[in-house]
Amino acid sequence: MRTAPPTPLEPRAPQPSAPAGWRVRSSAFEGGAEVPPHQHAEAQLVFALSGVMQVHTGDAQWTIPPQRALWMPAARRHSIRLLSRTEMRSVYFSPALLAGPEVFKRQAEVHVITASPLIRELVSGLFLRQRTQHMRSQMAALLLQALEESPCLPTQLPMPTSPRLQAALGGVDGMAVDDCWRLSLADAASRAAMSERSFSRHFSAELGLSFRAWRQRARLIASLDLLASPRAVKDIAATLGFGDAAAYVSSFKALMGCTPGEFREAGDA
Repeated sequence: MRTAPPTPLEPRAPQPSAPAGWRVRSSAFEGGAEVPPHQHAEAQLVFALSGVMQVHTGDAQWTIPPQRALWMPAARRHSIRLLSRTEMRSVYFSPALLAGPEVFKRQAEVHVITASPLIRELVSGLFLRQRTQHMRSQMAALLLQALEESPCLPTQLPMPTSPRLQAALGGVDGMAVDDCWRLSLADAASRAAMSERSFSRHFSAELGLSFRAWRQRARLIASLDLLASPRAVKDIAATLGFGDAAAYVSSFKALMGCTPGEFREAGDA
């Protein structure tokens, strides 16, 4: 795995979480960089200020488009792949803070959220050193409440954990699935050294989706990276193998709850 260290932005080092129970960090990565598997003692909110990230947790791959954020529970092992030049803002929350009276109910779940204007302002405000520590601590507590109320964004792609199904998708690290939506059932079954019927049965049992449904979801999620570019929706639909733009828009809206254009506008806000 090729790993590129982050180019630090201000602040150059994470702020200590004690006694406030939170700390922040800014990083910049070039496209193609990878952060190897690791875990944190604290929970982490990963906000994509710009660029597109993929986070792999072993049993799922999560795509974080610009101006969206991912919640990573404490002690959850994960790796990160940067699909384009990315500016990342991370907020870490201590277990003690999360055990307080304002408990974040979804804190045990990995999930991507649509960052509301309030969440964006709170994350940005935590990096402003001219604000008092007391004010920023109140902002951190309010951020947890805002996260609780934020709708989840269905950008996760379940990934197999069994070696034979991993081999069918191109690797055990979950980082080689970019074009698996092009893979035929026959080819996938051949890679797994299984019959098509047996492969389909094992795939559905392990991932909770048929191979065909998984492949469609992978194709739509792959479009999130393309939507972060100025490419036309018609061109993206053709690149992804949809018959026409209308078919892509309809499939995208069924998964994401909005059209590709609306999704792009939210990221450009």
